Amino acid sequence: MNVSKTLLILLAAFLSACSLNDTYQGDGALIAQLSGEDSNASQILNDIWALETMAGEALVLGRSQRPRLEIHLREMTLNGHDGCNNFFGSIEFIDNKSIIFGPVGSTRMYCQPMDIADRFNQQFSRIKTYELNGLRLKFLDVQGEELLQFVKID
Repeated sequence: MNVSKTLLILLAAFLSACSLNDTYQGDGALIAQLSGEDSNASQILNDIWALETMAGEALVLGRSQRPRLEIHLREMTLNGHDGCNNFFGSIEFIDNKSIIFGPVGSTRMYCQPMDIADRFNQQFSRIKTYELNGLRLKFLDVQGEELLQFVKID
């Protein structure tokens, strides 16, 4: 009886490991699908971006650092700096037009001023779609209004 339970547990562990491998290969297929026949969308998205505008308005930094975003499609994660704190999160869904971020966490330092960092962080839950135009990446809300625009820096 104990031998059969042990074999069952080993079989479940083996099948779980296989499904993790399939998920990783699936991410590669997603990246291939995003790139399409004529586009390098996955190569462009999978990079480091510097924030240019929020809600269509040019970024005025003052004493703040420029927020940046790094996207990792194979791992379906993102990280970066909001102008004050480091942040990190997951990408729950992405296709050729839509993107949904999971919860985004961050360090909790206090910087003066915090307005750019606070406004930047509030946007992630509102992002529903994206547009790539050359080396520019725009994130849009459900109505198609621009939330954030980045320029590729790497």
